[in-house]
Amino acid sequence: MDNNIVQTVYDSLEAATTEIDKTRSEYAAIEAKIKAGRYSNDTLQKEIYPKRDALRAKIRNDSEGAINTAKGLINQYRQDAAKLNNLDPADITDDIKLLQAGIPLLERDVLAILERNQGNRTMTQLALRYAKEHGIDTKTYYIGGEAEEENARNLEGILYYYKNWIDKDNAHDMLRKFFNME
Repeated sequence: MDNNIVQTVYDSLEAATTEIDKTRSEYAAIEAKIKAGRYSNDTLQKEIYPKRDALRAKIRNDSEGAINTAKGLINQYRQDAAKLNNLDPADITDDIKLLQAGIPLLERDVLAILERNQGNRTMTQLALRYAKEHGIDTKTYYIGGEAEEENARNLEGILYYYKNWIDKDNAHDMLRKFFNME
């Protein structure tokens, strides 16, 4: 799983914004030609306006595409994070013997297993399942992926606002501000 989703999304948006800036420059050059008043109405209608309109559409499409790509990265991150909650046999420790021994464990036994296995999602889930099945209140709850989900929600919040800036003159400045990269 990508542990640096924030940087990945930022890099994706930065690259897209750079490309959009190039198209915006072409668009501005065409707008300048139009304002210069040197072209006949026929040339404007047949050549200049269609180029301008095509560039405007490209800016809009590229902007939407950049935001959708970033959303896709966030969704993939969520899926990868959810997989971390799957039990992994490689993470099973010797404490599993206590949970499977058939002897009744006390609250302190389960708490000790939880303490020894801090950060081990597989063993934490197994110990808490045992506690639940045997009516042991450990006052411990497993909420897997909470930090990852918060990251994803924060990034979605940034995208919500940045989509309004991605095609503006100060897009790079706003991107850096939104991601605290100043």
